[in-house]
Amino acid sequence: MVCALKYSPEAQKNYLHELDLKMRREAILQREACEKIWDKPIDERVRDGYALGPLKVAKVSSKVVILSQVDHTADLAECRFREGDLVRLSQDSPRDPIGKFMFMGEDHDGIQLHWQHGSKPAVSDHAWIVDQDHVDLTDLCAKAIEALAASERGRNFILPLLMGNLEATLDAESYEQTLLDLESNSTQRAWHDSQKEAIAACVASDLCYLVQGPPGTGKTLVLSEVVHRLIEKGERVLITGPTHRAINHALGAVRKLLGSTVRVVKIGLPPIEEFSFECHENFLTCGLPECGDPYVVGATPFALWSARSGLVQSEFDTVLFDEASQITPLLAIMAMMRGQRWLFFGDDCQLPPVVLDDASTDRARSIFGQLKNRGFDTLLEESWRLSGPLAEWPSAVFYGNRLKARHALQLLLEPVPTQQALWANPAICLIECSSSGTETVRSNQEAQCVVGLIREAVQLGMMPQQIGVVVPFRAHAARIRQLLGISDSGMQLRRRIVVDTVERFQGQERDLIIVSTAAAHQPFIHQRADFLFQAERWNVSVTRARLKTIVIAAKNLLECADSMTSYHRGAQVFSSLVAHLRHHAR
Repeated sequence: MVCALKYSPEAQKNYLHELDLKMRREAILQREACEKIWDKPIDERVRDGYALGPLKVAKVSSKVVILSQVDHTADLAECRFREGDLVRLSQDSPRDPIGKFMFMGEDHDGIQLHWQHGSKPAVSDHAWIVDQDHVDLTDLCAKAIEALAASERGRNFILPLLMGNLEATLDAESYEQTLLDLESNSTQRAWHDSQKEAIAACVASDLCYLVQGPPGTGKTLVLSEVVHRLIEKGERVLITGPTHRAINHALGAVRKLLGSTVRVVKIGLPPIEEFSFECHENFLTCGLPECGDPYVVGATPFALWSARSGLVQSEFDTVLFDEASQITPLLAIMAMMRGQRWLFFGDDCQLPPVVLDDASTDRARSIFGQLKNRGFDTLLEESWRLSGPLAEWPSAVFYGNRLKARHALQLLLEPVPTQQALWANPAICLIECSSSGTETVRSNQEAQCVVGLIREAVQLGMMPQQIGVVVPFRAHAARIRQLLGISDSGMQLRRRIVVDTVERFQGQERDLIIVSTAAAHQPFIHQRADFLFQAERWNVSVTRARLKTIVIAAKNLLECADSMTSYHRGAQVFSSLVAHLRHHAR
């Protein structure tokens, strides 16, 4: 049973008050930031990824608007929009849109928007602009906070857990039985020890458990197996996360493992790509509320409090959070109120939530960071993605030397590449650029270096889809893609090689990863140091590769980091990476 410690009702009241204040301050800051962006010229908004256009309407249906490019040389991959983001459509008048839409993504047909309210454009050649929209969800958040204070579950379990006044425990019999089953069932996957511990603890936990999944350690496989075993126990399971993409990915993995006998249903925006699970707009009309069988439902935390979803009165046995290190405590509370126990899967050593109003550390911003190291968490310790040399630095800096590699494969190109950076050893290396010192968000020299590496690797037999490029700025990504397109086969390379920011690369992997930092202007570097040297960003950047990682950086950037190590944690972490790379280059 859960172990309750002494707590004060007055302390809970203060916690709730501060939670409400933070929520309202964040909403104000987000609205103000959005309005400042709307006032910028269209070229600047598009360049920085806050808008798409000019576009023309290619097709309009009852719910979906499909837009295509007016200028087919434009680069639509620059946008910051994620599936499920609210956007507004106008003819370059974002403060006066014709309507509001939900961004569904882009496929071969074009950019797809899901109509929410307002007018829908007619098929025409007019130049339309898609801008990000501000979503005022303070009413939904306030309802969740009020319910938290008023409900027995909130007062006696959720609040004490978040405030450190409640400890979760395991049912010993269930834990041992699950371990025995995992070890003896030869038809199942050969789980390693930390995976078995995580699965058994999640199944046996009476209230809450955390699974920390460093890069390539099989976090999604563990999550799927946990859901499988909860379904076998007859439970109703909710899967939620910070984005539609995270939820879709988890539901797809669960669907694959469960087979066709159990219903797996997404409530809300369907993925634009092909998917294997059911999608419904409303929970009340999908047949599950009347169903006596166990099932799995996926939904965002906000959908759980929206009348449109039909989930407002829903109840689940267990709520699973994927990518929990990107979920704020308030978002977590909105989903926790719908379940009797909670399982969190994430890694607070990777990217944190995007929060404008928070003076705390990045890790403390997430629900995962708040609950970690309380005696009910497991670190997955073996990576199937990273080779030994690739795992060495992140293991030492982020995971207490506990992260181990499961393979020793190398990037072997024949004949031997002319560029030493493409040699098999070292598996992770540094290219130092002597730039002009004026580069900020893009670097032509680094872009040419990246493209040269890619072209030689492809000439020596690498498939383009085995290569990825990670950059901090979208303008730099655009320059690299532009250079990739200048050749007979360039457009094919441009389409098949992913060049993107760290945020969009988290969760992905390639055989060869090239990280290009672009910035060389020292005043700019000092101004953007928190972003450029953020430790978690570098952990994600250099752990996307299975075989080889190449880091390209200007000498000015390296010098700036060295000058800041006495007072800047991110600069300390980055400088330790540089020292590691230089050591292995000897």
